[in-house]
Amino acid sequence: MIQIILIFNLLFFVLTGCSPAQGPSSPLMDPPLAERPDTSSSAIIARDLPYESDERISYCEILSSDKNSYSGYRDQKTYALASLSKVITTAWALKKLGPDFSFESTLYFQPVAQQPGVIDAYLSTGYDPIFNIEKILYLLAQLNERGVRKIRNLVIDETTRVFLSVLSQPHIELNQTPISTNESVANLMLILNSANWSSQTQAARQRLMAWSLDHQKNLKIPTSFSTELVISKKRSSLELTSYSQKISMISAPLLKYLKNLNVYSNNYISDALFLYLGGVQEFQKFQESELKLSSKSLQVLTGSGLADYSSGFRRDNVGSCVAMLKVLNYVDIKAQQQGLNVGHILYNPGYDQDGTFESEFNFANQVVIKTGRLFENPAFNLAGIVSTTKGSLYFSFLGHHFDSHEATEMEIARNQMLQSVLDFYPTQSHFLTLKEFQIFLK
Repeated sequence: MIQIILIFNLLFFVLTGCSPAQGPSSPLMDPPLAERPDTSSSAIIARDLPYESDERISYCEILSSDKNSYSGYRDQKTYALASLSKVITTAWALKKLGPDFSFESTLYFQPVAQQPGVIDAYLSTGYDPIFNIEKILYLLAQLNERGVRKIRNLVIDETTRVFLSVLSQPHIELNQTPISTNESVANLMLILNSANWSSQTQAARQRLMAWSLDHQKNLKIPTSFSTELVISKKRSSLELTSYSQKISMISAPLLKYLKNLNVYSNNYISDALFLYLGGVQEFQKFQESELKLSSKSLQVLTGSGLADYSSGFRRDNVGSCVAMLKVLNYVDIKAQQQGLNVGHILYNPGYDQDGTFESEFNFANQVVIKTGRLFENPAFNLAGIVSTTKGSLYFSFLGHHFDSHEATEMEIARNQMLQSVLDFYPTQSHFLTLKEFQIFLK
């Protein structure tokens, strides 16, 4: 049985193009999370916790299967989750789509009579949240192989949303997600005409070429290309029989998307994915059936944790410490069921570079985390999993109701709380990562 599991894991990474970093082998699967002790007390202390008297801080922790290890205070009240919401979106995506799900983009095209190298085309990207410069250049390389040098008329449908800065601006707050079709039209016109190529395009070209060499793909990206017109139409109004040829492009597996959005806290990917999964109403079904959490402990309106203004006023995702422990455990179990290490999905500060947690700690692959920060409705959050010799320990720190000048103080409290966990529990290296989650092609 162990041989079968190992073969399955290796096959998954070969087929998806994901390379897990080397590290210690995974222990047996953690059991479902033990419940918080049934008591009306606002604080349960199995070990001495710092900041218990600080009303601005809520905290809780528990070893996966040991109810007696539970410690927490103000742990059942709900507060703004900020980007901890991305772990919740991750949980939903793992359940509904699975880590090896891929988006498929298709370019249908028809040669223009008596104009060699010129085509009319229709592009459908299936709501892929990351349809960026690299993917456009990849398509141009495919067209280049077929002798295409120009697109006369390009039609896109409502599933084609092109946000060129999706990876370079992870914390951007847009008025609309996904980006509009009008903006997508403008972005395509920009990149599909080589006269517009800037240093950003050249950098994307270099990244794509490096990726292609590493994956033994012989890409020949053209140095010159032009497009006359890009327009948008409803998919239902288009006739595929108008096009005689097509190129299909398969994205990287969803696992890479989830890893990227958790390491860099990417707002656009998270919100676009949340909508792709079905939005608020569908999430509520998942929350009830899978997370077993009521609206009293968790309310989610966006995938990123950015505020929702659809009702004319600000509404934040809110949740309790206890709710976040259950979400973390759910993600951990789902990862293990898929033959993955949860470090392949969440932010491993022992491996991953340029993430959202700045610290001088030497984590030694003993911790995976997610940060959360809001400014208008102040929040300074941290949640994660610590690998201990007694099993996985789940923790959640929610900093709230503080003034802007107290943010540094709250950051210090957050870091000291994590340090107290590492000082109290004997830890062990366990968490891995993905070696590459920057290019979203298979």
